[in-house]
Amino acid sequence: MSQARACWSVLLNKAQDELSRIQGELQQLRLRGQSLQESRTRLMRLYADYQQPAEAGSTSAGMHETMNRRQFAAQLLTLLQRVEQDIAQLDRVLAGVRLRLVEAEKERMKMQALVDQDLALARKNAAQREQRQMDDLGVLQFNLGSSA
Repeated sequence: MSQARACWSVLLNKAQDELSRIQGELQQLRLRGQSLQESRTRLMRLYADYQQPAEAGSTSAGMHETMNRRQFAAQLLTLLQRVEQDIAQLDRVLAGVRLRLVEAEKERMKMQALVDQDLALARKNAAQREQRQMDDLGVLQFNLGSSA
């Protein structure tokens, strides 16, 4: 019987499942962050591209076209601010998930230590039981040899 008790293994599995779940959540958030970064880059490029022709041809542009360009640029800046806010919020959420990941890893390590400790105790008990049986057998053989 050199096995750890099933309860510790169940708790270890539960801790590992929780750790895996949080790692998956963290991966999803990282993908979302990457998507937001790409959106920000795209908006910044679009804004820069849109500003260049306006400066180059501003003398020939009509009042209506100039106002449309300014309105569109303002909309791009609004979208850029929204993406920046989303990135900031995502960073806060990521920090919280990282903390949960650290705690889940601590819990998993604690459960692994308990499994290892219980297994070592079971092995020790089995070795002691085996030694007792060997001692009893030795005494029995000695007694049988002495009486003959």
